[in-house]
Amino acid sequence: MAFGKVSKPPRTGAGALILEREERAVAFSVLFADGQGAKRGGKGSITADAEVLRQAFRSGECRLVLDDGVALRIAVIAHTDGGDTAYFELR
Repeated sequence: MAFGKVSKPPRTGAGALILEREERAVAFSVLFADGQGAKRGGKGSITADAEVLRQAFRSGECRLVLDDGVALRIAVIAHTDGGDTAYFELR
């Protein structure tokens, strides 16, 4: 009998995106590769104002602060101009 890999649910919440030394309120969903922390990488999405996400996409790397205060280095890798959702990878 073959057992499939059980994936962990993503962590979701309200956080802050630190961009150009300013905090911007965002909602996040992050899926850690090891299921618990950022040591092995991960990916996710953020929801915020379209202009904030446009700036994050153009800036390359920025920081995402989770609701428990943990700060993650992220790179926004996909965003549709004018959209309220962007996708990122952990660095």
